[in-house]
Order: sequence, then structure tokens, then C-alpha cells
Amino acid sequence: MPMTPTPGRDTVAAAEWDLRTDDVRWTAEAFRLLGCDPGHGPLSLDRLPDRLSEADRPQLRRMMTDALVHGRYAVGTLQVRRPGGGHGMVECAGEPVLGTDGTVTALRMLLRPAGPG
Repeated sequence: MPMTPTPGRDTVAAAEWDLRTDDVRWTAEAFRLLGCDPGHGPLSLDRLPDRLSEADRPQLRRMMTDALVHGRYAVGTLQVRRPGGGHGMVECAGEPVLGTDGTVTALRMLLRPAGPG
């Protein structure tokens, strides 16, 4: 996935959604970057837009369509709502995982802060 290391932004989080089993796995850093409580578990793909500003939801939908429907890498910067009303910019790079028949079976995503660390 095209994420070039940048000084001050070397913290990378990972998330994966298995479309066959509905299993969702996030690293601790993904919970932090997306402003979610690890005690509540990771968000499903259909709940992920809840963490974004209203203005960035169409971009996430385009990224998800690229990855899940067209099987392409999806890259973008999104504004995430934080607990307490704040916002933070997060760079996302999504990679579809293809099954043996060529259909998308999972989505892997790397996330990192978009601003200075």
C-alpha cells in the first residue's frame, strides 16, 4: 500500500474486516486514531462512517466501492470525529483481499495521523 514514511507520523495502525466471517480486527492504535473505545470492540464497515465528519462520508463510500466492488487499492485522508467533539485527520490506505475466485473476501486498512505527530 502506498504510504511513504513521514517524520513525526510514523505511527501506523491496522484494521481488517473479513467479509466471509464478519470477523473484525483492529490494532490498539486503530482504536486510538478512530476515537473508539476498545471495550466496545472494533466497528463493522457499515458503522465506520459514524466516526467521520459528514463531509467525508462520500469519500469513504468511494474508497469502499473502489476496494470492495472494483478490487482496487483505496487511499484517502479523512476527518475523524473524536470523543469530546474534536476532530483529527487520518490517512487511510485500503487493500482488498481476493479469494481464489477473484472476489473480495476481506479489506485490510492501514491508518496514520495526517498531521504532525
